[in-house]
Amino acid sequence: MPMHTGSADEYRDMERRALAIGQQIASLLNDLQQIAPGSVAANVSGLGFRIVRRGSGFTAIQDR
Repeated sequence: MPMHTGSADEYRDMERRALAIGQQIASLLNDLQQIAPGSVAANVSGLGFRIVRRGSGFTAIQDR
């Protein structure tokens, strides 16, 4: 876990914000996948999340 000097609530808020960004990235990857099926590969992770391939699409999940 990265060093964080704020409160536990602040850290959870940072994780929620990071997950929301991850969901946006996953959505963009899905858009690319629609343009050129099979051409998209990704390895993305951030504070408390990672993006995984589910079926033919991508989704951001909490990584704990």
